[in-house]
Amino acid sequence: MSKKPLVQTGAKLTPMQVANMRAGLYRRVDAQLEHAHDVVMGKLEWSPTQARVFATMLNKVMPDLTAQFVQHEHNIQESPEKMSREQLEAIASGVNNIIDGEAAPGDEE
Repeated sequence: MSKKPLVQTGAKLTPMQVANMRAGLYRRVDAQLEHAHDVVMGKLEWSPTQARVFATMLNKVMPDLTAQFVQHEHNIQESPEKMSREQLEAIASGVNNIIDGEAAPGDEE
């Protein structure tokens, strides 16, 4: 692989160039998965820098899913423009998500 110096031209990357960069990064991460598994199993040691670089590359290929798939659903019976401030604040604070229940035996305070 040749080591060409990067020259900033001010030109934006094309979608194809971005896809090629992502594919190259994926191939590099994929090639290191066995080594990462060996590190986790204690068969191999990585320096903190090596572990940090791998984690950063992995995050570019497979971002944290918990941060990506946050979904909020509200059962609104009428349009928000017609709702009172109290109703909107209750939705925002999550009051509608509280589940009513009965105390189980032994839960008395």
